[in-house]
Amino acid sequence: MNAEERLSDALHSVVGAARPSPDLADRIVERVSVTGPRRVGPIARFGLVAAAVLALVAVAMLPLAIGARLNLVAEKSHAPTAAPTGLAHFDRDGLAFDYPAAWMATTSGQNMHYVTVLDYIGTGSGLATCVPVTPGPTDQFISGTNCGANVSVGPGQVVVELMRQDGPPRPGAINPSDPSGLDPTSKYVTVGGLPAIFTEGRSTDSPVTLDWTLSVPGELSSRYQIHVEMKAPGLDEMRAEVEALVASVQYDPLIPVLNAADGPRIAAVGLAKAAANDQSFACFPKEPGTTVSATVTQFPGYSPLREQLPVTCTTQIVPTAIGLWKMTLTESWTAASDRSPGSLTTTLWLAPDGTPGEEDGGTASAIPYWP
Repeated sequence: MNAEERLSDALHSVVGAARPSPDLADRIVERVSVTGPRRVGPIARFGLVAAAVLALVAVAMLPLAIGARLNLVAEKSHAPTAAPTGLAHFDRDGLAFDYPAAWMATTSGQNMHYVTVLDYIGTGSGLATCVPVTPGPTDQFISGTNCGANVSVGPGQVVVELMRQDGPPRPGAINPSDPSGLDPTSKYVTVGGLPAIFTEGRSTDSPVTLDWTLSVPGELSSRYQIHVEMKAPGLDEMRAEVEALVASVQYDPLIPVLNAADGPRIAAVGLAKAAANDQSFACFPKEPGTTVSATVTQFPGYSPLREQLPVTCTTQIVPTAIGLWKMTLTESWTAASDRSPGSLTTTLWLAPDGTPGEEDGGTASAIPYWP
């Protein structure tokens, strides 16, 4: 084999090794020989070799270019993203408000026996769980589930726990005119246009806690709870964010609007239903603003008297902003040789349709012949 033949074989080997598809070499040879068989001189062969080498370099560089592009995409995908700014919106179970979009929201929905944990929102974390109770060998009457809610906050973190209480123990409507509805650390406030209760707790080795107890519009025995825990540093900023959250609270659906002209009918419905379960309501007139005389042996919410007591009974009813009817029932008595004059006022809350709920009684020490 002469030098030209060896060079031609080497050229075909190089082209074959570089081809990305099976027929690339055939197409190259076909284009070279399209005018028919001819001799290839040294200069032409050198040009063909150079073209093949350039093709090899291009093919070899292709994976590097692709790899570089993939690395660029990967670097972009792993670049840190900025924290969300502005506000996010919460709307669930009748409660709506805005909160910082940078906070995390964890949906719970865990029902813990009349208390439902709706969500956890903030920079810390929270978890509500219920686990079955396993009775011991001698435990014959223990069953059900054991429920609990846990909030975890580290330094500079805040968590808002949202709950709704329904059913027993029946808390009743929040009544700002009733001092007995507060403990020494609480005060009445207004949230979303409705009465609420605020409590603040603070200690040197525990998180700062803020609690708002909110009314549930049109509900006799339900309340919302907004429980907040936060730890320094940054308490002032976090508190401002929480207070802005509470200031934005709205109720969805909207609060029921009651017509005051419908009060007499609602009073009659409410008293009839209340007396069917407790005869101590029987003395009150079903027509608001009127007065009747009666002799009673028991007051609503109290045990029986030792003796009969002549009283005068009156009824008043007004619609409230919370979407409930507030019925005020008063029993008064005159002085006698064995008693002082006095009165007892009972507040009975009615649903929009007149269904009675919890009653708020007066001071028991003023009642004659009791206990």
